[in-house]
Amino acid sequence: MTLIINTLVYEKEIQSGISQLDLVDRIADLGADGIELRREYFKDVAAEIKELAPAIKEKGLLLNYSVPDNIFDDNGNFNQNLNKYYKEAQELGAQKIKFSTGNFYKYHGDLAEDLATLPLATIQTTIENDQTPISGNPDTIFDFLTAVRKAGFNSIFATFDLGNLAFTGFDPNLAAKKLAPFVAYIHLKNPMLNAEGKMQNTESLDRGMFNWKAVIRYLPKDAQCAFEFAMPDDEVIGKEMEKFHDYFNGKR
Repeated sequence: MTLIINTLVYEKEIQSGISQLDLVDRIADLGADGIELRREYFKDVAAEIKELAPAIKEKGLLLNYSVPDNIFDDNGNFNQNLNKYYKEAQELGAQKIKFSTGNFYKYHGDLAEDLATLPLATIQTTIENDQTPISGNPDTIFDFLTAVRKAGFNSIFATFDLGNLAFTGFDPNLAAKKLAPFVAYIHLKNPMLNAEGKMQNTESLDRGMFNWKAVIRYLPKDAQCAFEFAMPDDEVIGKEMEKFHDYFNGKR
């Protein structure tokens, strides 16, 4: 089972000033299959892409690109910045690029015409259930991807984010069943309420409000998985990776 490390795993170190480039060797040394870069972590997008692309290629890591933007804005307009993000992904050598839907229900354009302006054949596009009321609703993603298929496009898929469902209040098992036909990528994290009553991700897949092993059984076996929860150090990350691989090697 392919396992990607999202750079949010190193959130505290990122906040203290290290760059995503500093993480490439460490993620490779852990034995991960790939890295998921977060656009919001860039200080200088163009300069960092030029450094990251060859470094990641040299380590033989798969590369996914997370963009904190929507396909549609709040008024349902098709996002005119999308091609810029695809260009960045191409320069990085990314195999996947990830967005949220935005307000698809207010969109009244020609979906086939708008999607045809994007280089969908070169990079797999995935749509994530985020932590907002519309884009975080599994029904929104299902309806959008159903419309995408009807428009004749088969290269846009879903990123199933387990942890985000705790923030939006949807049942993860029902969401997994509904979105399974579209899922190509799985973000693994396990949230719970802290002592102050605030929802936050834990530092372990086995600690939290969800049984990730039960939920993941509803999803495609060939979907890539990614860790997307902060952990304190590489030793802990390594132990979580071992737990992940032990499960899939022995029980799936």
